[in-house]
Amino acid sequence: VVPWRFVGQMVYLGPIANQAEYRRCLVKSCAHLTRELVLNDGFSRMTQGEIAGTLNGILAQLRERDEAVRRGNLLRVREGADQRSLEHNAVMYNQGCPWKKDGNCSTPDYPTSGTAGVFALSLMFMESVETVLETYGGPEDKWIDTFGLPRTIAEANAVRTDITYDGSRNSLLASDKAVHFVLQGFSGDLLTGYGLVLKVLKDEMTILLANVHFELRLLFGVYLALLLFGFFFLLFRRTIAASYEYTERARDFVQMLPTH
Repeated sequence: VVPWRFVGQMVYLGPIANQAEYRRCLVKSCAHLTRELVLNDGFSRMTQGEIAGTLNGILAQLRERDEAVRRGNLLRVREGADQRSLEHNAVMYNQGCPWKKDGNCSTPDYPTSGTAGVFALSLMFMESVETVLETYGGPEDKWIDTFGLPRTIAEANAVRTDITYDGSRNSLLASDKAVHFVLQGFSGDLLTGYGLVLKVLKDEMTILLANVHFELRLLFGVYLALLLFGFFFLLFRRTIAASYEYTERARDFVQMLPTH
């Protein structure tokens, strides 16, 4: 039993927190696949086309999850956080970087990246992933998204058996501005900012559940009080009725006694 006025909030917070958490996982996936695409050395057991296709698919999922969290009407999220949470909007759209303790919002790749909130960072991240795909992805007609498809060990080993390590490509991880910015998705500003947004949503959920728990205990207490009151009220009435009955019997008995 849950108070009806909390049902809408509970339905809203569950799916949106789930998509916000998944959004952070997709950022890390983009960073991982970007590194594998730039190196393209065979250690990932994926071809260049498979890595690029999978990265493109992960990027599409990231856009979809981001849209669901912010605007809703997608992926079981009925109403986005933009319409319900002022604290979420402050983190996403206001200038500044509240996820940083030192208050320094600049990054080496984009000095002004952190001054316009997490939303601007997310747009820059997605644009950087697109730049990586255009630069290192090869022909788009060879992109294949096979991530998550079941494979036998033999099939996985047959995909890419040659290891072509090229040490010079390691320098691209730091020298290419778009690549370096995406690689910060492992622990950089965007992941931390998304984490702060997730914390805002989870704090709202914690407060909501605390209110629900309090009102449930209050309702249960009222129920017990009414139950005890009803029990003792009936017991009291029966006791009074019984006392009247015994009083009448005593009066009748006294009237039956002979007097002189």
